[in-house]
Amino acid sequence: MNRLGEVTTFANEHTIRTLSRKDTRGAKTIHVLSVGSVDRGSVVHDTLLDGASFHLTIAIDYRELWGMPTQESIHVAILHNTLSSFELEAAGRLIRRRWPLARILVVSSGESFLEDALYDDRVAPTAAPEVLLTTIEQLLGGWHEWRHGDVVM
Repeated sequence: MNRLGEVTTFANEHTIRTLSRKDTRGAKTIHVLSVGSVDRGSVVHDTLLDGASFHLTIAIDYRELWGMPTQESIHVAILHNTLSSFELEAAGRLIRRRWPLARILVVSSGESFLEDALYDDRVAPTAAPEVLLTTIEQLLGGWHEWRHGDVVM
């Protein structure tokens, strides 16, 4: 049974830092950094909290990324359409610099908004949970191996 493992504050008392619903025995954990406002009911929030192999860290805006420890392992960073174009670019650049192995997924609809080098893939805010999970799997190069503990990053 999945449990809400940890909820701590990050930058201030209104910011949710880490939400983790996982049983740590067995499967590898995929560390996901979500940047931007994420509400309950959003595909990112609900899908990743229901996934047993996800460790979700939420930064409400890109400035909170500066306070995160660089030694924290990030596999996928999700940038939300709630960020301004300046914040999207700043977050993309900072993530590339601090966590160079992290894949960046942007949740946005519309035309090109970032340099190709600043993100790896994009999904619509209205995407089905399966689309989000498949995209993360593709970004990580085989999520099934992750889930069964065969791949170590």
